[in-house]
Amino acid sequence: MLTGRFVAAIAFTSLVSLALGARAKTPVGTITVCYYSAECAYTSAGGIGGVVDGPAFQFSNSGTKPITGAKFAIAANKALGVKADSFNIGTINAGASFVLIPGATNDRKKRANSGLFFYYVGPTSPRDTSDSEPNSNAITFQFTGKIGTSNVTSGKIVVGATVGPSADGSVAQINFLGGPVNADGPCNDCVKPMVIATLTQASAPDQSKPDTDKDVPSLTFPPKAD
Repeated sequence: MLTGRFVAAIAFTSLVSLALGARAKTPVGTITVCYYSAECAYTSAGGIGGVVDGPAFQFSNSGTKPITGAKFAIAANKALGVKADSFNIGTINAGASFVLIPGATNDRKKRANSGLFFYYVGPTSPRDTSDSEPNSNAITFQFTGKIGTSNVTSGKIVVGATVGPSADGSVAQINFLGGPVNADGPCNDCVKPMVIATLTQASAPDQSKPDTDKDVPSLTFPPKAD
């Protein structure tokens, strides 16, 4: 049977482990997206002026250091016939942004399957996901990168978590892929620029602090009786 002293020791050890393993997350940027909206001015930076009939993403680095090795990925969804794919963004300098318009933005990655989300068609050929799919609320994306040796991530972005009325009010429920099921049909201003994720940097452990393992009580097996 566990004694009160032994249970307390386990609890204290767990708390110390959590404290040592915890990493603060610092906001270092955002991901913005729009779909067929005249209010989306940043699409010109992606090489297409005017309204874009497809999702257009803007990755902004609000930090003071560059984000390197940046990637934006769509997760596979077998039930929907969606295959995993990722776009190599590369480096986003401090205070800068990168605009990604699937279909029209090229990362030079060879994709044999034109059904892949980031398949490059041409500089003026955005992927009209409301018609060509995927546009389900179940689709998920994620951003990853580095600042120095620290990880930067958006966490999982679930398309359905951002569903709402179109900007012009003509559609009651629309997501940033123009769906579900060609929902963008009636709207002339569908999804205006909206932030769908915050990019956070996991802080590295403070190496200047002394090792606190010596402060963790040692455990004896079997525990001594009180």
